[in-house]
Amino acid sequence: MADVSKVGLGLPPYVFVVERVKIREFAEAIGDKNPVFLSKEGALAEGYLDIPCPPTFITLAFQEFTGAYLKAFEALGVSLTNVLHGEEEYEYLGEIHAGDQLTCHLNFESIVEKKTKTGPMDLITLRTLFTNQEGKEVLRSRSLIIERK
Repeated sequence: MADVSKVGLGLPPYVFVVERVKIREFAEAIGDKNPVFLSKEGALAEGYLDIPCPPTFITLAFQEFTGAYLKAFEALGVSLTNVLHGEEEYEYLGEIHAGDQLTCHLNFESIVEKKTKTGPMDLITLRTLFTNQEGKEVLRSRSLIIERK
């Protein structure tokens, strides 16, 4: 069960670099042939500073490259065998490009118990603020995680 005493707390800030090759691999994996995501030249030709992140790329980066969800579950005492991903929401405040270094501040916003026909579950809301290497806020995310009890 999620540790409700952790609400208002979070993980220590962590950093990851947005890699050009990972953006290209992501675009290819989802079948996006837009040249701005496939090469720096294609991005420059369209007026970008470098290859921009596709809107949903950050989900992969956040979950896979940083291990943030696994660290959050561990800190909350949540077992992966009982977890469902409920929702993901992003508010982009600026562009994110290949080469950007993002500092992530993940907080445990709320844990709410709900009763269902199949038993109780906790709805865990995680909020993350992403700042770039210049200290500018570029992204806010909200994740809803469901823990079946």
